Amino acid sequence: MKDSDWEFLYELYKNPNMSKVASLLYVTQPSLTKRLQYMESEFQVAIVNRTPKGLEFTPEGEYLAERAKLYLDFMKETKEGLDLYKVNTEYIITIGTSYTYSKFKLPDVLVKCSKEHPDIKFQVINDQSNNLFRKLLEDTIDVAFISGDYDGSVNRVLIGSSDAYLVTKEPVELKDLLKMQRIEYSTNDRTKELLRGWWERQFNKEEPAGMAAGFIDVAWQLISKGLGYTCCFLPEDFENEYNLCLTPLLNADGTKIKRNTWFIYSKNKRLSKGLVEFIGFIEKELSLPKDNV
Repeated sequence: MKDSDWEFLYELYKNPNMSKVASLLYVTQPSLTKRLQYMESEFQVAIVNRTPKGLEFTPEGEYLAERAKLYLDFMKETKEGLDLYKVNTEYIITIGTSYTYSKFKLPDVLVKCSKEHPDIKFQVINDQSNNLFRKLLEDTIDVAFISGDYDGSVNRVLIGSSDAYLVTKEPVELKDLLKMQRIEYSTNDRTKELLRGWWERQFNKEEPAGMAAGFIDVAWQLISKGLGYTCCFLPEDFENEYNLCLTPLLNADGTKIKRNTWFIYSKNKRLSKGLVEFIGFIEKELSLPKDNV
C-alpha cells in the first residue's frame, strides 16, 4: 500500500463520506472508490459496508484505520527525526509558485530575501495553484505562492489581490463576445470558476470552448494579432507591452471581480531555521491585512 492509501483510509474513517474525502484530498471520487476496492482485495476483507445511512466501517475496517493512524504518525515522526541530520540542506527551501506570480513578482522577492538571508537557497517549482496546494499538503514542497482561495490545513498570509479583465485588441461591446473566438490558457480551477461565473451571469449560457494557447502570455500575443479575446486576472503593475484593451469585469453590483494571492505553508510541518526566517521575511515584506481585499 502507498502512503496515500493509508492517508485516504484514515480520512475516510474520520469522515465516512466519499465525496467529502475526495474534496479534502483533491482527487476524484471514482479514483477513491477504486483505491478502496484495491485495499479490500489486498487484505481480503470488507473495509466498509454501504447502508442507507451511508458508509459504516466493519470491525476489520476499524482495525485497519487504527493501524493507518499509527503508520501516519510513525512516518511523520521519522521524517522529522531525519530532518535533524540534514544540516547541509536545512536552508534549502522548495518553493511552489503559480506561473503568473513567478513571472511578475517572485524574482524580486527572492533577490531581496537573498540579500537579507544569504544562507537561504531556493528551489522553485512552477505549477497551477490547485496542484501546488495539494503538493504542500503532501509535503513535497515547503511553501507556496498561490492564486485563489483553497481550504485545508495550512497557514496563509495574504500578499495581494488582482482584478479580472476582458482582454481584446480593440474596444468591444460585451455582446460582441458571443461572435468572437475565446482564447483559453492554462490556469487553476478557482480562477476558472470565477471567470466562468462572470460569463454565465452575463450571458445566461455556458462559456464556449476556445482556442488553446498554453501560457497566458501566449494568449496575449494571439489577441494582439486580432485572433480573439480572453478573460484573466492582472496585477496592478501589469505592463501592457502589447497595448491591449483591458476592460474590467464587474459583478452585478458594480464591484470588481477579484482574486486573492496567498503565501501558504503547512500547519503540521516542523519548520527548519531557514523556513522560519523565510516565513518571517514574507510576513514582514508582503503581508496585507485581510480586510484590504
